[in-house]
Amino acid sequence: MSESVLIVDEIASSRQELGRALQAEGFVVVESDSASSAVRDIWANQFLVVFVASVLSDTKAQSLSDQLMQMAPEIETIIFSKNDNPAALARKAASIRDGDVAA
Repeated sequence: MSESVLIVDEIASSRQELGRALQAEGFVVVESDSASSAVRDIWANQFLVVFVASVLSDTKAQSLSDQLMQMAPEIETIIFSKNDNPAALARKAASIRDGDVAA
């Protein structure tokens, strides 16, 4: 199974902070700054988990999550907010990877 995760967030510092936490858990991280980029990334790569920021300017987070799940139902999609702890999100992805929990 893929060890790659995708982070969709328009705010670079937020993507980077979550990315560092995910890398510490052993994931390969791909960052996307828009919903349209995320769709292209889904077609080009295999991901275990996609993290979608709760606030996006070009679409609603739930709409993007639904679209990604239709494109690749095997991928877990997690909508996160700026108040979520990056380390906790990374642990959740690790639990999904290890088969401990579902998103």
